[in-house]
Amino acid sequence: MSGESWLPRLLGCRLPPDPVIVDGGANKGHVAARLLAALPRARLHAFEPQPRLARKLAKRFAGDPRVAVHPVALGASPATLPLTVLSRPTLSSLFAPTGIQDKYAGQDLSVTAIVDVPVVRLDAVLGRADVIKLDLQGYELPALSGATALLPEVSVVVAETALYPLYQGQALLPELAAYLEGFGLALDGLYDFYRDASGRIASGDAVFVRHTPQ
Repeated sequence: MSGESWLPRLLGCRLPPDPVIVDGGANKGHVAARLLAALPRARLHAFEPQPRLARKLAKRFAGDPRVAVHPVALGASPATLPLTVLSRPTLSSLFAPTGIQDKYAGQDLSVTAIVDVPVVRLDAVLGRADVIKLDLQGYELPALSGATALLPEVSVVVAETALYPLYQGQALLPELAAYLEGFGLALDGLYDFYRDASGRIASGDAVFVRHTPQ
């Protein structure tokens, strides 16, 4: 997830003055920092399973009481699962890479390690979330499946999504949209498209916003 051109739309949504934000796949904290700058009274929970990146996150936000760093992955049920780490760490996933090789044709996406990481349900960690941002390299739907107790009250979900499978087992945009529609969250827009070498749209950031009563 890059660019965050969805941020103005997020800021235009109805949020409490002190929103609780989930940053799933927080990486080095770039998006977290932008969210905190835009919403300075927010409390942010950053989830990052890659140990090296989680340590960088903890160092970056050390002393900031608004931020809690969780060195775990988000999923549908508690477990320990293998994380496939690629030469581009931001593309690492709990799913095996498949079409991601087509998305970044000609680039080195070799597997550098397979690391067992803890997986938790989001609703087992938090009792409230107003905004959920997910950049989990295909694992967005399992993560949302582990947030069923939270989703009825969530105002906005921002999730990286794909137009063709980039990882084995990945849910595509229609399945993601249908799942969130069941919790009253409607697809509101698609941002930051990435086109592969053939010109096809491979992925983008989808924003889902809670229905407003008529």
